[in-house]
Amino acid sequence: MSWNGHPVIDLDSHIVERPDRFYRDYLDPAYRDAYQQLCDAVTRQAEAGNAYSLFGSRTSIVEPIETGRPLGRRDTFGLTRRSNMEGGRRAFPPGRVDALPPIRPEVSWDVTARLEDMDRGQVDVNVLYPTHVSSYCALRDVGLENALYRAYHRWVADFCAQAPRRLKWTVVANMRDVQAGVAEVRYWAERDPNAVGVYISPQAPGGKLLDNPDLYPLYEVAQELDLPLLAHGGTSRPPYGPGSFDLDGAWFLLHSFSNPWAGMAALGALVGGGIFEMFPALRVAIIETGGGWLPLALDRLDTHYIMSPGHVPNLKRLPREVLAEGRYFHAIDTWERSLEFCIEELGEDLWLFASDWPHGDTAWPESVEQVVKRPRLTERAKQKILAGNALRLCPRLRA
Repeated sequence: MSWNGHPVIDLDSHIVERPDRFYRDYLDPAYRDAYQQLCDAVTRQAEAGNAYSLFGSRTSIVEPIETGRPLGRRDTFGLTRRSNMEGGRRAFPPGRVDALPPIRPEVSWDVTARLEDMDRGQVDVNVLYPTHVSSYCALRDVGLENALYRAYHRWVADFCAQAPRRLKWTVVANMRDVQAGVAEVRYWAERDPNAVGVYISPQAPGGKLLDNPDLYPLYEVAQELDLPLLAHGGTSRPPYGPGSFDLDGAWFLLHSFSNPWAGMAALGALVGGGIFEMFPALRVAIIETGGGWLPLALDRLDTHYIMSPGHVPNLKRLPREVLAEGRYFHAIDTWERSLEFCIEELGEDLWLFASDWPHGDTAWPESVEQVVKRPRLTERAKQKILAGNALRLCPRLRA
């Protein structure tokens, strides 16, 4: 037990995956030619002097997008890029004197290295999300999209099997081909107890919100299999959320605000769309969007429910009453100054410890310390944030 004899479960840790390096032995044979073309494109990208990128930047090979414009400049002539978060080791929290230690890239493929650095960060269990797999929805070939999901799932299942008590993973549901997504969720739920939840994006491809009836089969299978839906954000990559095309490609704004904005839209669509009423055993979490906005969002959703009930015909109670029922959970950023306020406002039963490690905007290895040293948090609240709430959200973590 990593903190004072109590378990610590990181509900948002990552694999920084490279399909050109990870998937070759895991891909369906029928898609090897298309996969080789993808690998060749990655090679040419490197030969051109560009950083590896499938999505989310001007030089991406699948879906280019401007995400690197600095504020206060009119023209950059292609000389600026999406940030690599070079100052991240000094940013969490602002005002720190010493830089946090470097993050080892090999934790995304070397289980021994990962466990060493989990120990260093006082974490017992990682729940793993990929970095950009959900963006395969940008591919024109839905068959290839599904094949790449399957390849990643086979790879990450093998990775977690090397340390099954400490490494768990999430099944990426195809939100464009929902029936294939349902089949993939069911396949892994029946075969691998280390698959502990269903990864969805805060918005579906094609601009669909999470209230869309096309997604109901995913909700039905998650409820049936007692797996939570884990809506995880991503900045300016498919499926695009709010802000992706509204902020003039300005990285400072995109990375600051688009994930919280997407989280607000996801929460509003799930609650306002009556999803918790229609699926009475479904549990949901919103991950990597920050936590400080949630009290504000509930104030506004409550007032709009009273003011305009005809626009949410499936919602039968105040939005905060939906959350108080105990089936909604929300990940924090450990460095948020508003954490104690959020818990005082909304209680201690919905918040999840989430480090985002090994991405560049993590406070690892201080993430646990940043939570437990909050003077206004009770010991009970700390234990719930670090593990207790995660165990209620994801019953398979109890095994």
